[in-house]
Amino acid sequence: MRAWILALLCLLGAGSIARAQTCTVTASGPAFGTADVLLNTAIDTSATITMSCTGGPANGTLRLCLNIGYPAPATAGGNRIAASGANQLSFQLYSDAARSVIWGSWKVAGGGAGVQADLPTNASGATGTVTRTLYARIPAGQTTKPAGTYTRTFPTTSTHYSVQTAGAASCATLTAGTRRITGLSMSATVPSKCAVSNASLDFGNNAALTSLVDASTTIGVTCTPTLPYQIALGQGLGSGVTNPAARKMTKAAETITYGLYRDTARSLPWGWTNGTNTLGGTGTGNTVAVPVYGRVPAQVTPTPGTYTDTVTITVTY
Repeated sequence: MRAWILALLCLLGAGSIARAQTCTVTASGPAFGTADVLLNTAIDTSATITMSCTGGPANGTLRLCLNIGYPAPATAGGNRIAASGANQLSFQLYSDAARSVIWGSWKVAGGGAGVQADLPTNASGATGTVTRTLYARIPAGQTTKPAGTYTRTFPTTSTHYSVQTAGAASCATLTAGTRRITGLSMSATVPSKCAVSNASLDFGNNAALTSLVDASTTIGVTCTPTLPYQIALGQGLGSGVTNPAARKMTKAAETITYGLYRDTARSLPWGWTNGTNTLGGTGTGNTVAVPVYGRVPAQVTPTPGTYTDTVTITVTY
């Protein structure tokens, strides 16, 4: 009778030790949507890591060690890489909102640490649903990236986690962990577009308009690589302007005639009809300084004062 009681106690003890934890860890994104790299500023977004477990210790804690690796062609600790065909776009994943701590993997040497998440369990050993934010950034300095949709799906070998009872070991000591974090994939769409900067054209102070007065300036144009474009300069604010070489600067009802040109000789008027008197080019992703040449022809000098005009710059692509 005593032997039977001892055997029963041993079976109960073995059943308690063998209790297994079942966890689910999923990610949503990160999805950047439209990523305007021509702005040459960092582009930020975030994703949510959702975790839930059952089978843990009653009213205890389960520790999840969350690892995100560096799928090729990225290298450990460097920027991650998304691809659109043969084109590549750098991005990075972080564990903090300031985007100063890379979310890496304890399994990858030199790749930065993973993230430890301690999940409290209830009386049934379940954790409920717990979330962590994954912060993502496309760094500046990528204006030359061609248009396209860039993606990166993290394979099984790059997103994994281990689970244990909290206090058994710190995540930093664990290099195992084969459970998959599902759904982690980056996407960003780089649009085809152009950006243009404003400029001022100053003809200076002139006592009399008895001879030609020339001046020049530059406008900055940045367009997506391989994108054809045309730059048009509008009529300005003067009424009845039909000739790009005879725009009007005004002061009340008085005017000064002037023209804008595409060449230093002022022989090619710069107007607003694409393919006729506009300036064309092909984008490289870099900002191009486009010269604009102005000329005030000899004419009757109006009364002294400041004469101005505003011309709209239109880039068609």
